[in-house]
Amino acid sequence: MADSNVVVDNSASDVEPHGKALEGEDLFGDGSVMKQVIRAAPAENTASPEAGHKVKVHYVGTLTQDGTKFDSSRDRDAPFDFTVGSGVIRGWSEAVPTMRVGEVAKFTICAAKAYGEQGSPPTIPPNASLDFEIELLSFTDRDDVLRDGSLMKKVLRKNADDWKTPNKRCDVRLKVRVGAADAAVDVDWPHVKHGDAPPEVEGAKLPWVLRDGLHEMKKGELASFVVTETGVDYEVEVVSWIENEDCDLDAPDAVVKRVERVHVKGDYDWKTPNDEDLVAVRGSLWAAEGGGNAVDFGEVDADDVESTWRVDEDLEAKRVDAGGETAVPVCRGLEAALKKMKVGEVATLKIAASHGFADGPLAAKALAGRVELVRIAEETKSWDLKPDEKIAAVEAKKALGNAHVKRGDYARAERRYKAALDVGASDYDLSDAQKEALGAAVCACKLNRAMCYLKLARYSDADKDCKDVLEKQPGNVKALFRRGRAQLGLDQWTNAKASFKAVLAKEPDNRDAKRGVADIVRRERAHKEKERKLYAGKQLFDKAKPARAAPPVDFQPEHAPGPDATPPDAPLPDAPPQQ
Repeated sequence: MADSNVVVDNSASDVEPHGKALEGEDLFGDGSVMKQVIRAAPAENTASPEAGHKVKVHYVGTLTQDGTKFDSSRDRDAPFDFTVGSGVIRGWSEAVPTMRVGEVAKFTICAAKAYGEQGSPPTIPPNASLDFEIELLSFTDRDDVLRDGSLMKKVLRKNADDWKTPNKRCDVRLKVRVGAADAAVDVDWPHVKHGDAPPEVEGAKLPWVLRDGLHEMKKGELASFVVTETGVDYEVEVVSWIENEDCDLDAPDAVVKRVERVHVKGDYDWKTPNDEDLVAVRGSLWAAEGGGNAVDFGEVDADDVESTWRVDEDLEAKRVDAGGETAVPVCRGLEAALKKMKVGEVATLKIAASHGFADGPLAAKALAGRVELVRIAEETKSWDLKPDEKIAAVEAKKALGNAHVKRGDYARAERRYKAALDVGASDYDLSDAQKEALGAAVCACKLNRAMCYLKLARYSDADKDCKDVLEKQPGNVKALFRRGRAQLGLDQWTNAKASFKAVLAKEPDNRDAKRGVADIVRRERAHKEKERKLYAGKQLFDKAKPARAAPPVDFQPEHAPGPDATPPDAPLPDAPPQQ
């Protein structure tokens, strides 16, 4: 301990002077950090934090020059956490490691190890020396990985060469050593599902909280985890993992893909199939339970066989081998998985019955499978199409949509019409005649898509498509009628009646429009009858109540109720279904 009342001679120092005589221990012999112990730590607390340790402190910060307080964790009643060596001024990372838990000390830190020439306006001026009264509350060499104190981690061996980590849907292979056990044990921990039991090591189940701590580890990393609730130390190494990828986000667990072999590395290794891309596939699908019949697309890695089809368009694949061509059925779940695959990838699949086959020996059965994506032949991008090709592409996709409408597959038809509209979204570089032709094709697609939206009860989308068409073709009867149906579906009765009457103004004998108007009139009458009964019941209720004198109310003239004012205690009628 240095003598008290030390005056620092800065003439031979590379740090700035504090501007006044300093007291306490000169930690580095240059006056840059001075320390005075206010309260010593308990004798049993002998350890001090080191670089990289997580520290919790209370502090009060003041200006050395005049004692002005600029910050205090005590005023906030919230201890401050930081990692020694990062995230704080240099003087703190040098001062706090000299403390022990329970100690309170005052540190005077020169500007060079605080906020320097710039200061920290408006509270800390330039070149300011700072005083900090710090109490060391605790420290640890472990990370609170779950941010709730339940699991504390210490990295024993890092892997700086890889950035990937397993997620909750991964099946993870580990080496685990529990407590003082002599050796680590190989453990396979499947991805977490509700009700699953965790694996066991030496007769005891691993805690679920440990699984959550694995998600920040890299392959080959070795770490020690202490479960706070039990105090048990688990030494864990991540050996490998396989991801169970959800392929249909609208239906979790309906289609799950596990990569068995990663894709081919190359210039286009990021590409995955899109709707209407031509794909070549090998592999097979079979019943998840009971085995039996399988749908065969060709043996994985075989050079003499493959099956091809257009994604989300063809209902069957064309399997080509030495024996010729064979039609092979395709299901929704298989296509969902392929849209997550890259060329050369081999994956195993689990497909729910809802995403499987509707017909054949595997109809309505949950499926398992193993498939290889051999190649993708992408559609020509819309920006690469010449003007005549663009119009032809719109018409071709519209024809595909029409074919799906005839089969009653309105969802697939809607996707084809959307693809057509994407192609026809720009008429750049088209002649006036070509613009007119493209505009007519686009309007036809929107009208057809509006009809699909009506079938799918997507009334707002149908209304928007009809509105877009009417902006281009104000007298289009189909657009007026379908918009009326959409508005009726949205309970916009007044607007729907106006749309149907606009149809009748152009086609007085249009029976569908007449039925639409009649339906609205019927609904309006039913609504009025409901209101009449509601108020009739209210009047009967009022007659049955004993009379009571109401206190006089002195209304201001501008606020006085008129003769038709609704009684303040009257029930509100159902709002008419009009938006």
